[in-house]
Amino acid sequence: MTAIVSISLENEMDLILAYKKSIRTAEMLGLTISTQTAFATAVSEVCREVIDKTFDGQLSIGVLTEGERYSLSARITFRKDDNFGKVNDGLDYARRLVPALEVSVANDWVTVMLKMPVPRSAKVDRAKISAVKLHFEVAEPVSAYEEVKQRNYELFKLNEERESALLAANYLNEQKDEFLSVASHELKTPLTILRSFAQLAIKTEGGNNAQLQLYLKKIETQSAKLNSLIQQLLDITKIDAGTADYQMEHVSINTFLTNAVDLVSMIIPNNNVSLQLGNDATVMLDRLRIEQVVNNIVGNAAKYSKSGSSITIRTKVKNGVVSVTVEDEGIGMSDETLHQVFKKFYRSEQVLKKYNGLGMGLYIASKIIADHKGSITVNSNEGIGSVFCFTLPVAEQADAFIAAV
Repeated sequence: MTAIVSISLENEMDLILAYKKSIRTAEMLGLTISTQTAFATAVSEVCREVIDKTFDGQLSIGVLTEGERYSLSARITFRKDDNFGKVNDGLDYARRLVPALEVSVANDWVTVMLKMPVPRSAKVDRAKISAVKLHFEVAEPVSAYEEVKQRNYELFKLNEERESALLAANYLNEQKDEFLSVASHELKTPLTILRSFAQLAIKTEGGNNAQLQLYLKKIETQSAKLNSLIQQLLDITKIDAGTADYQMEHVSINTFLTNAVDLVSMIIPNNNVSLQLGNDATVMLDRLRIEQVVNNIVGNAAKYSKSGSSITIRTKVKNGVVSVTVEDEGIGMSDETLHQVFKKFYRSEQVLKKYNGLGMGLYIASKIIADHKGSITVNSNEGIGSVFCFTLPVAEQADAFIAAV
C-alpha cells in the first residue's frame, strides 16, 4: 500500500481527523460522495473501537495496487487486546460499509485492513497518487489539535534522532576507549624493553663511541616521550572508566610541593621557577597523581613560555581549602580556548601550529583533582600569560571521603 496519510490514534479528537482525512483522500481520488462517506464512516468506526479498547493504535490511509486495479485502503494497527475480540459493534458496522475488511494477527499486533475499490472512471494512476500524497504533506493542519499533534510528533522525532545519534556516539566512544586501552597496554611492554636496552647500550658500548652514544641517547629520549604518551592514554582510559587507583595518604602540602617543584625544575632548567609557600596544611592525596598534576601544569608553563621567563608557584590555605596557583609569562590563551582547555584531546589552532602534544595532560589533571574532591581553574590573557589554580581540601575535610576513593 502506498501510504498517503498517517494518524496515531490516541483520543476522540483523532476520530475527527481520521474522518476528515478519509473524506478528503477519497474526494481527491475521484470517488463519489456516497462512497467517500461510507469509507470515512467505516474507518472512523474501527478507529473508535481501537481507541476505546486498545493501545498504540495507528491509522494509515493510502492506495493499494492489485494488478491494474486500485483500492482506497485504510490500515489500522494496534497492540493485541482481549477486549477488542469481544462484542465489537464498530467493526461489524464497518463490514457493512466497505466491500472488504480483513483482520490479521502477527506477533501480538492486530491489523485491520479496509478496502474500497476505485472505479476506472476516476482515472487513478501513480502520478495522481503522488499528487494526493504531496497535497497532504504541504497542507495546513485542519484544526488547532492537528497542529499541536504535528508539532509534538516533530519534537518526538527530533528527540529520537538526537537520542539515536547520542547512543551511536557513546558506542563509538566506548570502542575508542577500548582500543586505546588495549593498544596502550600492547605498546607499553615492547617499548619498556626497547628503552631498557638503549639505556644498557649507553652504559656499555655507547661509552666507547661518541657518535653511537649520541644515537642511543636520542633513542632513549624519544622512547621516554613515547612512554609518557602511552601512560597518558592508559590514564585516560582508567579515569574515564572510573577505575583509576589512588593511594591516599596524609601529606604536608608544603613539603610535598617543595619536593615536587625541585624535581620538575630539573626538567625545565631554562625557566626561573620560584615557590612561594603560605601556611602549611595536611592534605589527603595520592603523591604520584598530584605530582603528575604539578608536572603537567608547570611543564606546560615552560613549554608555552620563552626561555628565561619566570614561573611562580604559590600556596594559600583558607576556609579548609589549600589553593595552589601556577603563574607564567607565556603565550596566554584566547577566550575560546579558556572554555575548552580542560576537554579531552583539545588543542587550539595556535598551539597546533607550533607545539607537539595530544591535548591529554590538562584533561587528566582536571579529572585527578576532581577525584581528590578539589577544583581546577585558569585565567589567561593572550600574549601576557596564564594563571592555573587547583584546590585540595585539608585533611579534616578529606578524611570524610577517603573511604570512597
